[in-house]
Amino acid sequence: MDATVAVLVEIVETFWTGFKRDLEDAAPGEIDWRPLPEANSINLIVRHLCIDARWHAATLEEADETRIVPNAKMAVDSTALDFSANLKEMEACLARIAAALRHTSAADLRKRTAIAYPGGRADTHFLGYHFAAHLAMHWGQVRALRNLYRKSRGEPARFFPDNPTFPA
Repeated sequence: MDATVAVLVEIVETFWTGFKRDLEDAAPGEIDWRPLPEANSINLIVRHLCIDARWHAATLEEADETRIVPNAKMAVDSTALDFSANLKEMEACLARIAAALRHTSAADLRKRTAIAYPGGRADTHFLGYHFAAHLAMHWGQVRALRNLYRKSRGEPARFFPDNPTFPA
């Protein structure tokens, strides 16, 4: 496996492991809780990531590069707001993404990126790390929501840094 692609696989798998671990003990009420009516819930974030993971997996697996569909055309109506099912599908999609990356060269990844993101990104491996970056962004959002949920109920934050540079 190409060294560039090996690093991308490690990033995808590491971020997924952490994201999944941080949701293991989420309470049912916590999954649909929103700090404001217009804010995202953990359930909505997982649905959104599931849709994106499905697209990335299919794009990386597609043997015929002419059949790669830009992300903007991805249908979302068929994805229900079902936390458990979406998390399970995300896990399957992440395994597919990692497997597809393991069988992709850096040069092929650049070609696929140019097709998947028309109008830009032609000289990068963006398709290989875009989902990991997206996951990491929402991982931080999920951790913040979990902290706010607990603090709004008078409980200590779930994710609180044990760090002297963060005064208590």
